[in-house]
Amino acid sequence: MPEVFARLKWASKKVAIRRSGLLCLCCALTIASNGCGAFQGGKESAPSTPTDEAIEKALTFNDVTLEQVDDEGKMVWKVRSPIARYSAENEVTYVERPEGELFRAGELVYKIRAKRGEVYQNGAKILLKEEIVATAVATKAVLEGEELEWLPAEDLLVVRNNVRGTHPEMEISGNEARAYSRAKRIELTGNAIGSTRQAPVLQLSGEHFVWQIDDRTVTSDRPIQIERYPCENVRDCAATDVAVSDRAQLKIDTKIADFQQNTEIRLTEPPLTVTGDRMVWDLDAQTIDSAQPVTLVQRKQELTFTGQRGRLEIDRKLAELTGGVTGVARNPEANLQADRMTWSIPTEEFEAQGDVIYRQSEPPMTLSGPKAFGKLRDRNVVVTGGNVVTDIIP
Repeated sequence: MPEVFARLKWASKKVAIRRSGLLCLCCALTIASNGCGAFQGGKESAPSTPTDEAIEKALTFNDVTLEQVDDEGKMVWKVRSPIARYSAENEVTYVERPEGELFRAGELVYKIRAKRGEVYQNGAKILLKEEIVATAVATKAVLEGEELEWLPAEDLLVVRNNVRGTHPEMEISGNEARAYSRAKRIELTGNAIGSTRQAPVLQLSGEHFVWQIDDRTVTSDRPIQIERYPCENVRDCAATDVAVSDRAQLKIDTKIADFQQNTEIRLTEPPLTVTGDRMVWDLDAQTIDSAQPVTLVQRKQELTFTGQRGRLEIDRKLAELTGGVTGVARNPEANLQADRMTWSIPTEEFEAQGDVIYRQSEPPMTLSGPKAFGKLRDRNVVVTGGNVVTDIIP
């Protein structure tokens, strides 16, 4: 039997469904659309009573290729399916086990597959459901989930429900991922988790964060937590250090975290809590820097030091504070004020310079001078240099 062409009218543009089959299926179907597309396939199945109404309600094709091109003739998407059914009532084509490609300005950007899907009449949206796999050609990022929506006009790929993602640098999971191919950006929302793939592993968790794949950064303008694991897989060890902040950015390649608001970093070794607003944590260099007011708390010894600026060298277990420095010890109570201070965390020894004032409650005493050193918790403090003043309160 000779090949048959059926013509469809999409927004007054002609598009061909090309197939071999029965002459009775050579018909005209009117579908409102803003682009042009085509079905290309093999066998088709016709209803037992081939009326126009029946064909429009349940027109089924086997081994079908659906295509959409833009006004310039560039490919927008291409979907292949062993079984496709067109519903004229809903103006939707339902496909089984679809596989295909998604394009931007004629350039291949994603490869996709799913258990089933829906192609809407004007080609402006593709919806895939169950067992979703979408692979970004440029970045090698792979997204999996239970629902995929492709909005070509917005350059937006949305994957929902039990989202998982893999990439050479990161693994992610969440409720919804919104991927932009041109910007090479993925926005993850709802129980969002991201883990780097090299030891030590950094795991981010929160309600929302943005992953700029080319820039190798993860940014969040909402509360987020970053945990440091000394192993290559978070299931193999416990987190040693934890940071929480209302706003943060992590550079994946350099492992530098920039915290910007209401920040707390809890370290295991040394056992220390660092709080402030703006802090930079270099996880490779093992340093924490703050150009704004910062507080260090040694939890077990009940020692607290604050300053207008500070630097903590984690490996050396050494803290340096400058500007309005205050140290407080409890049980027994003592405090120290100075312009600058260096604190050795393991030995609890400090050195302070500039307008030093030391006070203790038992026995009541005040010492002041240009320099001081000692142990605050033991109330073993020596003030030296220049004019040293001692006040003993009876």
